[in-house]
Order: sequence, then C-alpha cells, then structure tokens
Amino acid sequence: MGISSLGIGSGLDLDSLVRQLVQAERAPRMAALEKRESETKVQISALGSLRSAINELKEPLSTLANPERMQARAATVNNPEGENPYFTMESSRSAARGNYMIEVLELARGSRAQSGSFTNAQEVVSSTAGNLNFATADGENNFAIEVAAGATLEDIARQVNNSNDNFGVTASIINTGGSSPETRLVFTSNKTGAAREMSITNDNAELDKLSTVATGAAPAGMTISAADSAADARINIDGIEAYSSTNTFENVIQNSTITVERLTETNSPIRASVDYDTKGVEKAIEDFVKAYNGMVDKINSSTKYSPAGEDGKNNSGPLIGDGMVRSIQGSFSSIVSGRSGSGDVNNLFQLGLTFDKSGKLEWDKKSIGDLGTGKERLADALENNFSSVSEMFAGESGIASRLSTLVEQYGQSGGLLQSRSSAVEQQQKMIKEERASFEKYLKSYEETQRMRFAGLDKTITNLQSGANILFAQLNTGNQQ
Repeated sequence: MGISSLGIGSGLDLDSLVRQLVQAERAPRMAALEKRESETKVQISALGSLRSAINELKEPLSTLANPERMQARAATVNNPEGENPYFTMESSRSAARGNYMIEVLELARGSRAQSGSFTNAQEVVSSTAGNLNFATADGENNFAIEVAAGATLEDIARQVNNSNDNFGVTASIINTGGSSPETRLVFTSNKTGAAREMSITNDNAELDKLSTVATGAAPAGMTISAADSAADARINIDGIEAYSSTNTFENVIQNSTITVERLTETNSPIRASVDYDTKGVEKAIEDFVKAYNGMVDKINSSTKYSPAGEDGKNNSGPLIGDGMVRSIQGSFSSIVSGRSGSGDVNNLFQLGLTFDKSGKLEWDKKSIGDLGTGKERLADALENNFSSVSEMFAGESGIASRLSTLVEQYGQSGGLLQSRSSAVEQQQKMIKEERASFEKYLKSYEETQRMRFAGLDKTITNLQSGANILFAQLNTGNQQ
C-alpha cells in the first residue's frame, strides 16, 4: 500500500503515526551510534597527536643517545669581531682537545698578469692566426684559445672570458684616460697557491705582447709583479708556521679545518680551542625537554577528567582510562626520573631539571647551595663532568638510549600506537556496518507497521460502512 493511501478509508492520519513510530525506533539507536562514532574519531585524532608528540623526541634523543656524538668536539675561536672573523675553525669528533694561539700572516692569492700599453681596445694584436695558451705552473690546469688574424685586444679578451675550457682566468681591459691615455689587458687567475703561478705562452711571436713567455727574440709583454704572484696562505700556530695553497688549512691541527678570512693584527694572535661540543649537547638537552613536555601535554589533555556539563555532554579527555596511555606515561616518567650511569652526574636533577605539578620538566629556579640554579647546574656539569653527562644519556643503559627504545616502540610505523589506532578504526568500520544493518531493519519495521495500520484502516472503514447502513435503516423505520 502506498504511503499516500494509508488512512484514506478511515480518515485518520495513520501515515503520520507510522512516521512517528519509525522515528521513535530510530532516534535512540542512531544517537547511540553517532555518539560511538564521534568518540572513535576523537580517539583516533588523539592517538595520532600523541604519536606525533612522541616522535618529536627522536631528533634530540638521536644526539643524546649516540656515544660518538656525545663525545664530539667543537672548535671555538675568540674572534674579537664576531661578524668579521679573522678565521674560522671546525673540528671532527676525533680531534684532540687543546688550546692554540693563531695568527693569519698571509692569504692565498692567484696570479695577475698585466700587458704593456695599447692605443685602444680595438687595436689589432696580430696580423696572422695563432694560439694563446694558459696554464698553471704545476701543470694541473690549462686551456687555449685560437686567435684569428686581425684579432683586436677586445676580441681576445672576449675569447678568454667565453672559453668553455677556461679554468678560472678573467680578462679585463683597463683604460687609463688622462692626458696620455693608455689601454692595458689584464689576466687574473683564481687558482691560488705558489705552485699555481699562471703561465701564458703562444706559437706566434706576434702574440708575445700578450704572453708571459716569449716565442720571439723580444721580451714577453705580460708581466707578473712580485705583489701579483700566486702565493700560499700562511698562518702561525703557537710559533709554528704552516702553509696552504688555498685559504683553507686541512689537518694542520689534526682532524681540524681552519679557514682564514683576513690578516690578524701584527703580533696579535687569536685564541682558538678544541673541546667537547657542550653547546651542541646543551641544545639537544633543551630540545629534549621541549619535546618531552609536548608529549606530557598531549597525555594530560587526552586523559583529563572533567565532570559532565548541564547538557550532560562528556568533557573528559578522549583517552581517559586508556591503559596504553597510562603505560606510556609511566614508562617515560620512570626513566626520566631515575638514575643512570656511575659518574658524579647520574640524574636529571643534577643537571638542574625538576618536575612541575603536571609532570613536565622545568629548569629549577631555586639555587641549591653552591650549585646554583638549574641552568647554572647544567653549565657546571657540562664544563666539569662532561663524561658523566655523556654516560648518563648515551651509556648502554643511559636515559636517552632507553627513551629512544620507547619512542621506537610506540611511535614507529606499525608500532603500538598505530596498532591501537587501527583497532579503533576497525570499531568505526563495525559501527558503519551496524548503521547499515539498522537502516535495513527500519525499512522492514516501517513496512510491518504500514501493514498493521492498513488492516486497522480497513477494519475502521468496514465498521464505519456498517454503522452508516444501520443508521440509514433506523432513519427509514422512523419515517414509516
């Protein structure tokens, strides 16, 4: 029976009554399903946020749990002008600890050759073709250009600068101007070091005027003054002079690199030192504290208890009472608050860290006797007990080593938190299937109600018809 036909015979609004019955059947069950589905969505989001917060610990722990990184060396240069250093210095992990006094006596430079005077840049250099060859004295670098007959000074300069084989020679034309103007060609090589003096040769005597080595009887026209000759960089380290063909000195101090920038003042050496990378470790500790507190915030917000509001809505965290989250909180807290190592510094309190009421780490603002405040205790431990700090974090059972295992266990792809999220996602799927099954049930329920009310409608209609016949007969008898 169609929806529109229900109740036509009886005149009753049976169609509306069926709809109300179906809605009464639907509402509580759908509300329960929607609530469960909403809870799973919030749980999945909370588990994902917690996993991300745990994985934020990876980077600082990768430093603190690595014995080699914790024993790394860092070079410090006491440049009086930080923005304009005389030299910089870097050291590898295997560099020996030490202090040095360093002077920069000379910077490395390349060659600069200057020609004699020409009338102008368009002056023809050679009436016949030839080759101009450029090389360094050590034979490591060379290239050549083919000079055409009738080539001008400007043509040759352009050829040099545009050569694909050019190893670093720049050609410049200088016009002096004044009452007796002159034009000169300058070749500058960027290959530094005394062994890389630039040499320019030719196979055509007309090109001698642009060469440092002549082919003909006349002297070569390009000259390199003493001040323009290629030279090594030169430094003095604690009274010992060292040389480099570039401005970088590799392993002059073993396992260290010094890069010179400018000359130091006369007899004014700069102090440089190689020591444990305390700044790098300090940053890793501070980054760890920040990441750990971020994880604690996520745990606290997702497990907090808040009584229901006037609307009856649950305001507690989506993971309240979750056994896995409690396990995470307990496991991390136990390691962070415990002792590790056999050195004088074996717990985070000795580094100046304490716990606040919410379980987060904070630097102690109180001064403990001669030990000072939290940050002062950290600086003292890194300065005077670095090996103990290293063992505490990176030892076989060190704090960072054990925490890294927990991070891997809970935060990795396929780890416990992702597995927990997958289980909740499976619940979501089951809720959707349950919803689809209930929708089918509602259709059947509605059809059943319509059949029942269709029968009721027919019965009422028949009763009304019988009553109408009876009333008609009674009216006829009265009229007789």
